Amino acid sequence: MLRRPTFRWTAGRAKAVAPLAVAGVLVLAGVPACGSSSPVTPAAASPTSDEASPVTSASASDAPSAGDAPSESDAPVGGGGSPACAATDIEVTLTEQPQRREGDSRMALVQLTNASSRTCGVAGRPVIALVNAAGETVTVPTKNVAQPGESVPADLAPGTGAFAGIKWTICDKAAADCPAGNTVKVGLTKGGPLVAATLEGFPNPEQSGITFKSLLVGTVQPSRQGVVAW
Repeated sequence: MLRRPTFRWTAGRAKAVAPLAVAGVLVLAGVPACGSSSPVTPAAASPTSDEASPVTSASASDAPSAGDAPSESDAPVGGGGSPACAATDIEVTLTEQPQRREGDSRMALVQLTNASSRTCGVAGRPVIALVNAAGETVTVPTKNVAQPGESVPADLAPGTGAFAGIKWTICDKAAADCPAGNTVKVGLTKGGPLVAATLEGFPNPEQSGITFKSLLVGTVQPSRQGVVAW
């Protein structure tokens, strides 16, 4: 008799408690759901292509290449753009400089005078040729040098001149390897016409006493100042 009421009480209690437990489970289940929902932080906006790409410098293809720089041979003739002087427009004087003698080294001032009736321009460097009595050009080891500096194009009015310096080494004309001649001719362009220069202070041309074992040719300048100071 005592077991049935106890069973019923327990069962009843269980029946009574069971709904509460279920409810408690439901309540507890709802709590994590609420607690787990943290505030939504707005995601950082993806940068646009303009914002994401840093500013870059010009590419190598945009930069001027070294090959674009003009060489001395490409320099315009004449500071004011005058037509280039022709060899027939000029008279040439070579004046040997005694004060520049050092051992077998000799130096001369080259003066290019405009003998025409028009203004013309010169630039670059003169072409120097040693010529023998037979009118043949004698082979001379020659080197162009940027002395006293890069060429400065010059416009020559009639009667005015431009200047350059040359330096050479003399040798014994009797030696088989000594280039010797009796005159010097000068041109304005390689392979172009040459004109005979008036020589001042050089050995006697009639004896073919002009010897150029090696030759250095400087640049054309509008003034003689410093032209033979190298």
